[in-house]
Amino acid sequence: MLGAVVVPLWVVLDWLALPAPVFDRFLRYRAGLSAALAIQLVLIRLTRPTRFSLLHGYAFTLLVGGVMSWMTVELGGFNSQYYVGLNLVIAANLLLPWEPVHALLNSLFTVLVYVVLNSIFGGPFYTAGLLNNLFFLGAATVIAVITARVRYRLVWREYEARTGLLEANAALELSQTELRAARDALWGEMEVAKRIQTALLPEDRLVGPYQIAARMVPAAEVGGDYYDIVDAGDGRHWIAIGDVSGHGVESGLVMMMTQTSILSLVRERPTRTPAEVFREVNGVLWQNISRMKANRYMTLNVVRLEPNGLTMAGKHQDVLVWRRGHGVDTVVNDGCWIGLVPDSGLHARDSFVPLAPGDLALFFTDGATEARNARGEMYGEERLAAALARVAGLPLGDALNALFADIAAFRAGEPDDDVTLLLVRRLAEARVSRGAGARAEMATA
Repeated sequence: MLGAVVVPLWVVLDWLALPAPVFDRFLRYRAGLSAALAIQLVLIRLTRPTRFSLLHGYAFTLLVGGVMSWMTVELGGFNSQYYVGLNLVIAANLLLPWEPVHALLNSLFTVLVYVVLNSIFGGPFYTAGLLNNLFFLGAATVIAVITARVRYRLVWREYEARTGLLEANAALELSQTELRAARDALWGEMEVAKRIQTALLPEDRLVGPYQIAARMVPAAEVGGDYYDIVDAGDGRHWIAIGDVSGHGVESGLVMMMTQTSILSLVRERPTRTPAEVFREVNGVLWQNISRMKANRYMTLNVVRLEPNGLTMAGKHQDVLVWRRGHGVDTVVNDGCWIGLVPDSGLHARDSFVPLAPGDLALFFTDGATEARNARGEMYGEERLAAALARVAGLPLGDALNALFADIAAFRAGEPDDDVTLLLVRRLAEARVSRGAGARAEMATA
């Protein structure tokens, strides 16, 4: 493009400096050269770049340098100052993003054409004039080679940087794809674990003189809240509630191991006391947690339903007991956590909570009392006790729904911990004796 623009414009200088006969002849030279450069420009635009595209640089030197060298022949050979235009041919190397060796060869090719044509066809010349001309052409060559080297290094570094960026982007996209696949697989496993966790939870039921209703609202992750209602046979019934430290699959595994251990122990020998069950479950869990190399422990209450109350062992949240006509009492657990030591020993002791007909006991996990509102305040045990007092006279299912609704109304956002509530109501003797008919009566109560 430089040649196609500058070569025709040079006609103006020729018109001002050359005699008419020479100008007419040079005008034809420049017209032919401009046409050749225009054709070369079209070829460059229409063809795809290849490793041979650099030949266009040499073709430019042959066309422009050859024509201008011939003009110097006609204007006096080496003695003509017209050679200065060849510096523009050499300067064209500054625009070409090629290696310095090509800039050197192309510049020397321009000088060689000039020397050969004038040596053969040029007239007498002064040696000093030739050396002067070659000095300036050589200086232009040195400048072109140095500039080409700097330019080529910059272009190459930019190319390497762009290539590295493209490769890094491709690697990043691949990593993101693999990460999304791993995330989807992990969340799929987590969903399965959550379904297993909730599927193992028992339904509300009537057991002996007690009506039981319970529910767990899980947090986003697989949690460690656990509760169960167990028919041990021989007319004996148990409940259990606990909370494994932390969240995730490990906590869910500890919860399921606890459930399995309690179920096996109370069915194997229903006469075991809650303290005995607690000690044996602790031994099993401690071994399994040690094998998993996990840092987990569990709060747990194991409760046996007696005809006139609850016998329980372990250490969990306080138990809230609503007594008809007396309000809500707090029963403090006196025991130890499970899974911290290999033998809970004397720390696991039985305690008895009497329940009169109509009394209602509430077992809960810390996800209920530690729910926070927008100001960062916790729901707390006092609010839970007050809510229990308000709903204690409702049917058990309605009371459970009302408690969860009260906690949800207080909490800001989604729960960050599992929330488990378990209600146990002792029924009147007359209602228990009616057997299956009691279930229908409780449903409509």
